[in-house]
Amino acid sequence: VAALRQLAWAAQLWGASEAVRDALGIPIFLVERADYERAVSAARAHLGERAFATAWAHGRSLTPEQALAARGQKPAPTPTKIVTSPTTYPAGLTAREVEVLRLLASGMTDIQIATKLILSPRTVHAHISSIYSKLGITSRSAATRYAIEHNLA
Repeated sequence: VAALRQLAWAAQLWGASEAVRDALGIPIFLVERADYERAVSAARAHLGERAFATAWAHGRSLTPEQALAARGQKPAPTPTKIVTSPTTYPAGLTAREVEVLRLLASGMTDIQIATKLILSPRTVHAHISSIYSKLGITSRSAATRYAIEHNLA
């Protein structure tokens, strides 16, 4: 789907599959992880963070059958579900960046964070660089202090 440039639908499908994987406790297979992360990053960059996150979140709310049937449809709230506002974080941090920040503040290394979140170390490093940039800091200790001061740790 992503290769066909149907990126919003791809984000919905990835969101739906993440919900299924989370429910079943099944991680992305190690041999597929790098390709998956590359495709997700490319789609996020092309769509923009807001549109990508909206499509992903919508996909998480769908059954696999609904996600497959949603081809070409724009995400729209369904009347049978209660739509809650997404959590907002300080300094424009994303939910994933806050997750990485919390683990960083707990003393985990990049490799440990990558293992825990089932990400590549390179992706974790990219998240940490983004966190540093958004917070205007340059060290793990400053990131930890920020997390504690903002009740993110």
